[in-house]
Formats: sequence, structure tokens, C-alpha cells
Amino acid sequence: MITAEVKPLPVSTKKEDQDVLYRELELQMQRLGHLVPFREELNWGNEIGSVEIGPDIIINKLKKAAAKSDGVLLLYAKLTKGTVYQHIIMHPNVEGFYLPFRFEEPFFITVKNKKIWIGSSVRLAEELNWLGITMQNLEDKEVVDCWNAFKELCELSIEHHSPVIMNRN
Repeated sequence: MITAEVKPLPVSTKKEDQDVLYRELELQMQRLGHLVPFREELNWGNEIGSVEIGPDIIINKLKKAAAKSDGVLLLYAKLTKGTVYQHIIMHPNVEGFYLPFRFEEPFFITVKNKKIWIGSSVRLAEELNWLGITMQNLEDKEVVDCWNAFKELCELSIEHHSPVIMNRN
């Protein structure tokens, strides 16, 4: 089961602590033009809540529905990044983070030989909205529930300017 928590990142922002994850994120946010909001506007102190997304298999079905909606096979979309649903399809959505800043494609950073995926909750919300008609016509209630859970998650992240931490339980 995948659960997403809307809460501060598990990092230290103190320079003397030399938190590798924080420093890598800081560099990426600078490259994307979000350094000041990352440092000053991001929620660093309050836990907002959590949203149960669903099991891995349902998340994969959501990815397949997004790929089909875009007129491509899921495998093709993953291999070529040939889809408008970058955050739904390319981000694993079972681990990693979403940040409330707008950027077009998810990316990953490597910290202590571990790949950590970073996505935009703003862009994910847009992609989920594009899938609205597909979800209205989909008969698989579990996939529609998963889609709704992701929408709720994005709303919380954007409203509270807070990171999302994806967890596999």
C-alpha cells in the first residue's frame, strides 16, 4: 500500500549539518529557478496530513490509463518519455517526493547511491485534470479512487506549500 504524507522533508537545513539530500535539492531548485521559494516559502515545520493512494498494482493501472489516454503504450512512454503525462508515468509514485513548484518533468537525484525521484505537485495536478474525461469513462473504481487520492494530495501540497513524501507500507 502506498501512502503519501504532506509534511516537511526529512532533512536538516542547517549548513553545519551538511545534509546531502538538502544540498542536492537546493542545487536542483536553483537550476530550475526555485531556489528562494525552496528556502523561504516551503513548509519546513508543519505536518499537514496523509493520503492513502492505493496498492502498487492500481498505481500501475493509473499509469496505463494515462498512457492510453495519450495514445501510447506505457512501455513506450517510459522508454522514450514520449507522453504529456510525465509526472504520472515517469515518477515511480511509490517513493520519492513531490514539491509544490512548477517544473515540466520529474527528475531524480542520487544520495548515498540511492536514486530519489522528485516531481512537481503543481504539474501532477495539471496532468490529473487532463485525465478527467478518461476517469469519468473508466469502469475500474479502484483506479478512479487512486486518481482522486492523487488529486487530493496535490491540493494539500499546493494549498499548504508543502512537500509530499511517498511511502510504501
